[in-house]
Amino acid sequence: MTGDPRPGQPCAPREAPAATSRAGTEVRVELNAPVRSLKMLELQIAAGATEVYMALRPPAGSPVSFDALPARRDGEPTHVPSPALLGELIATAHDAGLRVHFCADAPVVPAAYEQAYLEHVAKGVAAGADTVVVGSLTACALLADSSPATTLVAGAAMGVATCGYATHLREAYGVRRIVLPHTVTLAEVDAFCQLDGVEIEVPVQTGSGLDCTRCRLPDLPNVGLGCRAGWTGHYGDAPVEDLAGFLDGASDCALCDVHTLIDLGVTALQIPGRESPNLRQNAKITQLYRRAIKGYRDGTSMPQVIEAIDRVELMWQMGWVPRLCDQQRCRFRDTPQQRAYV
Repeated sequence: MTGDPRPGQPCAPREAPAATSRAGTEVRVELNAPVRSLKMLELQIAAGATEVYMALRPPAGSPVSFDALPARRDGEPTHVPSPALLGELIATAHDAGLRVHFCADAPVVPAAYEQAYLEHVAKGVAAGADTVVVGSLTACALLADSSPATTLVAGAAMGVATCGYATHLREAYGVRRIVLPHTVTLAEVDAFCQLDGVEIEVPVQTGSGLDCTRCRLPDLPNVGLGCRAGWTGHYGDAPVEDLAGFLDGASDCALCDVHTLIDLGVTALQIPGRESPNLRQNAKITQLYRRAIKGYRDGTSMPQVIEAIDRVELMWQMGWVPRLCDQQRCRFRDTPQQRAYV
């Protein structure tokens, strides 16, 4: 094993030290992948997803989205367009043995739209979703009162950064899963995994900031939530520059740390991309994480797993290495990108 790279040094695939050993326990870690269409679902099932998450388009005339993303992102839709298709997607996922999470994780539910929000969530529950992902304490309280049988998941937008917060959500609202925010360390993940009665989900391959969905810097006109990575700017007479490197403190890739995350006891790894313009590439990301999980189960080291990926996946050398490894976008490592987060 080697330690974390010095700032300015590229990362090499290697095993990460595990904070806690859980050898001898049955290994079961889920891969939770995004879906917005039947084609996307088919590709994610083939890639090895064991859970999926999806959101429904809000009612016509609604000025807000009832989940953490706007209706379109980077020109692509983020929602399932109709309750009928939502039901078909959920039934197909269940037939394949997948668990389905319905995203209703808007960080704010205005008081004037609380009833519309509850009706929106009811459509997801009626379609057969296994859980509802929420993004605010208001939503937790509303659903705990109106639909106590609904299994709640605290989404990343809730920013559950302490074990005390997680315990409160479990005890006060019956939350059964926590999606950790993008700023936690492996040691903090370990502490969350030792909580009783709550599953822990970790977003991987994030790509949109260490505190994704809560930066409040829109990159599209008239859109309340956006991505700081889309911003440009200049100082004085200097030419306009891409500010992504400054504003986006993302540490995207967690592939090298999959084995450590399994040892810590995480329940699920979340793949991003409901707005992905390339469905096959998005499913390929799921497949690479599936290979890392399989390598763990087979007793294959992470460097060996990546060596095998390197031999057969063109995307590895063409996209992954220059965009992630060479740029040190390692989510759980001490890198300049990680230190840039404010």
